Amino acid sequence: MTVKSGTKTTKASAKRAPAKGEKRAAKQVEEELPTCEEVVEDLDTIAEKVIFGKNQARTYALRDVWYPSLKEVVSDPTVPEEARDEVMFLTLTNALLDMLMDVVPKEMALTFARNLDDYLAVTLVNHEYGVDLLKTFQEEFTETMGKDFPTEDKLMAALQSFEEKWWETPRDELGGKSPNKALEEMSEKHDL
Repeated sequence: MTVKSGTKTTKASAKRAPAKGEKRAAKQVEEELPTCEEVVEDLDTIAEKVIFGKNQARTYALRDVWYPSLKEVVSDPTVPEEARDEVMFLTLTNALLDMLMDVVPKEMALTFARNLDDYLAVTLVNHEYGVDLLKTFQEEFTETMGKDFPTEDKLMAALQSFEEKWWETPRDELGGKSPNKALEEMSEKHDL
């Protein structure tokens, strides 16, 4: 049978029933399809490669972009010899943060900046007091509330009630301050 469409002529083939071998191959292909969990895991792996896996290449790209001007700043005769390493670190960190704030979409930039400030405050408190607030929170939550919840709603309710009290309760390892108070003071100290 020949089908004409405009200026093209196409031969149409008659539909035929698949042979036994084709049925087995089709069934095998169906069985090999990944599960939803495998697809999500695969996406996580891909994201991990894109987010963190390319950092070495990004580092070399940034070296090509920034190193010459950074070296010039550090080599400035007005920079005292003993301060050059710190000036290099501060200059590079500032340039990196400026770049990150520029590449984040505007509607996400404020959230990104706040999350970065919170991360820095937690890290500074952990460093100053020799603690790990998030790990301690997780361990104490599991001890107090358990780890098996029948629904996500039950988990979220348990988290909310535990969280409100935990972050406001004074702790010996924080010099009698609550985690929130320690974070607030650290944020103020570093103008975060």
